[in-house]
Amino acid sequence: MAATGIRPVRAVLFDLDGTLVDTEVHTDETIRAVVARHGVADFALPHSQTRGRTWAHVADVIRERTKISRDAAELAAELLACWSEATASVKPVPGAPDAVRAAASTMRVGVVSSSPRAVIDDFLEQLAVSACVDPRARIGGDDVSHGKPDPEGFLRAARALDVDPTEVLVFEDSQAGLLAAKAAGMRAVFITCCASDIPANTRLATASCTDYRALPTGFWQRIADASLDLAGRSFT
Repeated sequence: MAATGIRPVRAVLFDLDGTLVDTEVHTDETIRAVVARHGVADFALPHSQTRGRTWAHVADVIRERTKISRDAAELAAELLACWSEATASVKPVPGAPDAVRAAASTMRVGVVSSSPRAVIDDFLEQLAVSACVDPRARIGGDDVSHGKPDPEGFLRAARALDVDPTEVLVFEDSQAGLLAAKAAGMRAVFITCCASDIPANTRLATASCTDYRALPTGFWQRIADASLDLAGRSFT
């Protein structure tokens, strides 16, 4: 039975890095290594400027804070190449492949990431869930004019899946992603196991979850039939 005032979830949009695959640790390592090549040792950026952000954004911030003179597009490409080498063998967030399959058995599924579309396709193949995710709703950072925290990617995926944003549930691990989901008018679950700034980011989300193994029995069907109220829930 649907709970009063709750919209059913007809589609789920997953972020990728830090949400489906445990790659965010390599982001910090990549930035440190690449900037060191350009003569700046032990450089780091706050996670608000890296998590959920495109490499183009990261490159712009690096250039602004270090005065490295390399062309921004070339620096972004160097960062992506270094990161791609480090993440060649992907480690899933606990429970992620089963969660994607379970979601796909009940509703429509997409992936919206700041990583390029080719990275989305590759990681979905490695997780053996490619068949679960509609290719039209795989939106990479290279597919949009404005990356997260702009809602463009999420709204584009919702259109591709022919669902209203109010009937979409987003899984995210970053401030930028949670802000983008909120701006899109979508509910969001904050995945905390790979995340930073947990108290502040929890306040941006509808609900939070340590990882997918903590989701309650029947979760996907219950959100599909609007019998589970996610507001303020914490699944641990």
